[in-house]
Formats: sequence, C-alpha cells, structure tokens
Amino acid sequence: MGQAKLVLVATALMLSMVTLSDEIDDNMRREQERQTAFVLGFEIIVDALNQGSYELFANAIDRDDFLARIFGLRLIDPRVKRDFSEQMKLQFTGLVRGGFRDSKDSIKAALLGIESLGDRGRAVVRFDLGGLQYSYHEYDLRLDADDRVIVVDWIDYLQGERFTDGVGNSLVMMAPSTQASRKLIENKTVKDADMFQFAELLKAARDRDAERYINIINSLTPELQRERIVVLTSVQLTKLSRNRRLLRTALAQMAKYYPFDPLYSLMLLDYYVPTQKLDEALTALQATYKQLGFDDAAMEARISAISLAKGNATDASTFAQRAIELEPGLELAWWSALRARVALADYTGSIEALDRLEKEHGHKLGRVELERDKSFAPLLASAEFAAWADGRP
Repeated sequence: MGQAKLVLVATALMLSMVTLSDEIDDNMRREQERQTAFVLGFEIIVDALNQGSYELFANAIDRDDFLARIFGLRLIDPRVKRDFSEQMKLQFTGLVRGGFRDSKDSIKAALLGIESLGDRGRAVVRFDLGGLQYSYHEYDLRLDADDRVIVVDWIDYLQGERFTDGVGNSLVMMAPSTQASRKLIENKTVKDADMFQFAELLKAARDRDAERYINIINSLTPELQRERIVVLTSVQLTKLSRNRRLLRTALAQMAKYYPFDPLYSLMLLDYYVPTQKLDEALTALQATYKQLGFDDAAMEARISAISLAKGNATDASTFAQRAIELEPGLELAWWSALRARVALADYTGSIEALDRLEKEHGHKLGRVELERDKSFAPLLASAEFAAWADGRP
C-alpha cells in the first residue's frame, strides 16, 4: 500500500474515532439528563405527598396503562370490570390514595434513593407511620417523550404486593367464578371441587368475614393452604379484623411457607419478634433491606434492636451508630443507640442519646420515667447519669 493510501486510511480512522467519541459524549450527556429528570421530577411528587396533596402523584400515572395492569390476564366479572372502569374516570385520585392507607392521617415520606438507566427508573420511599413504625414503597418509573416522570406501579412492603395486583385480585374477589379463581393460584392441578371452596374463601375475604374465612380455610387442602394468594390474603384480612390471635396464626402460616421472602419480612416481624425467633427476624429483615437497595437509617436501627435482643450489644451499637450517621435526626436511631450503649456500659454515649431524645424529640427521660424499664438500671446507677440528672432543669 502506497504512502498516500496509508495517510488516507489513518485519516479515516481518526475521523471515525472522533465521530464515535462524539456519539459516546452525547449518549453520556443524554443519560445524565435523564437521571437528573428522574431525581428532580420524583422529588417534586414526594414533596407534594408530604404536603398532603395526591394530585401530582395521580397525574403522574398513565391511567390507561395502569388500568391494563389492574385487569391483566385476570378473569374479572364483566359488570365489575365495567363499573370499575367508570369509577376510575371519576375517582382515580381516591383509588391511588388507597395505596397510602397505612399512613392514615398524613404522609411523612423520605426518598431513600433513585436509580435509572435510559428512560426506566426505580425509587424507594420510606413512610413514617408513627410509633417508630415504618413502611416502604418501591416505585417503577419511566420518562415520557418530554422527560416527565411517569409512575408505572409500586410495591408496598407492608401489604406484600404490587398495588395493581392487589386491586386486580380484589376485583376478581367481587364475583369469583371457579375459572377466575383458578387463574389466581399457581397449582393448576387442583380439583374443581376444591376450587369451589377456594372461591368461597375469596368471597369471605371480599366480605371481610374473618370467622367464615377461618372456617373455610381450615377445610382447604394443604396444597391450597400454601398458595401465595391464600397466605397473603389471610394476613391482610386478619390485620383488618384487628384480631391479634387470628393475625398471629396467619403470620405463622406465612413464616412456614415464605419465611424469608423480602415482600413479607416487615409483616413477619410482628410474628418473629414476639415469639423470640430472632435469627429468623434478622435474616428476613436483612433480605428486605438488600432488596430495597439503598441505605436507610430506620433499617439500620431495627437491625440494631434485633441484634441487641439476640445479646450482641457490640453489633447493636455498630448498627445504631450507622443509623445516626445516615440520619442524625431519626428518633429510632437514638433509641437504638441508647439501648445498645447502656448494654455496653457506655454511659457517656447513653447520656448523649438521652439528651437528643429529650431536646429534639420531646421526651421526658428522667429517673422516674427510665425506672419503668429494668434494662436501664445500670445507667441509673452510674455517675454519668447522676451528673446529667443534676444539671437538668
């Protein structure tokens, strides 16, 4: 090959490399723009929820796509389907608001993180339910052609399912035929006679008739009793009934068949912790934490509390400190730190936690109040507490 040709080839290669480099830069810049759009757009939606408005959230949902997800491949009675479609046109915001029922009077949401690739995104939000209790939602997001955030669907970890699945299954329960009921279960070899009983179970759940529900479920075959929809519906129904005994039984079944499912860990804590199944509680909670995929002070504080209950004060203190570093203003983090530090005889650190809980969270934690909990006895006997107590107003 002549020298002139070599020069031409080299020039062509350099030009192609420059073009490729420009394309890579453009793609990187576009990806950064999308990531920024996800963060800014969803932060605005969460802020609106914290201010008591559901309109931005509802308006961020593609209603046709949402309806298609609710209906899916489910065999919903045509009349139920038609009525629901009509209600959606007039009461869509009310439907969406039902997805935040655990927050009760007001929403206190904290955006833990957003990750995205292209026009698809994922966000995790923590909800403060009061009484040092928390729930989590995991949102599927996308961007439209104008880079506006669209809420596709979400998982509610305190309900153990996607929102559209919960709504869709409830529509089937409104008028559950044998064929429609069969589509809800995983085991397709169940006999029709047993499916009739299952359909009756769904009707009892629809009517929130816990007593009838329990009578029917006890007559189901073991194969049907372990079906995911049966296990989850049992927990959801008994939670609504506020019957602790029935809820404990339902949670025991969930622990039997789905002990470490990340979707169910938050619910199972109400079974594992009171029954002192602390290894199971820790494993389940860590599975959910891993599934969420973002750092969270409340999760760290909960893991701290379980570690302390297991007798591992050192780990408990480490997790509590991590919670404080992540979110210094989180009350649960300071309670976990207080208990862990007392267990380690770190009374200086314990006083710091007491001080924070009094000054920033409105508690009165003098000797009289702390004497109610025997675990604080060593702290009350310490010189550090005596000096702190003397200096309090």
